[in-house]
Amino acid sequence: MATPPSRRKLLRRLRDAPARFIGRTPWLRRRYARRILKTIDKYQDKGRPLPDSLVRLERQLRRVPKPKRQQLVEDMMEMGSEDHVTTNRALRRAAGRQERQKGQRGGGQRPGTLPGQPRQRPRN
Repeated sequence: MATPPSRRKLLRRLRDAPARFIGRTPWLRRRYARRILKTIDKYQDKGRPLPDSLVRLERQLRRVPKPKRQQLVEDMMEMGSEDHVTTNRALRRAAGRQERQKGQRGGGQRPGTLPGQPRQRPRN
């Protein structure tokens, strides 16, 4: 039995409510940003692999100087809490392409095909 679209929309809003609340409340946003950065640092100090939810964030933060990382995380949370932000399919697809890795060991970023996908060989 499928749920009607209005009920799905309500359930989604209820599920996203805590994140919106944190994103809209400045002191909670700052606290949560500090906590995320501290967690990433602790994992790296101990040599543990980061959880999947933090891997992408850490990769983006690597390019930013340490003093500006907290502000960047806060800005990301604030933008994510806005209701009027429209999701653009082209932007989501472009972000997905940027996440692709080279080869099987993930030696770097590559904008082309997914890992494990056959590549076209140049014809001689």
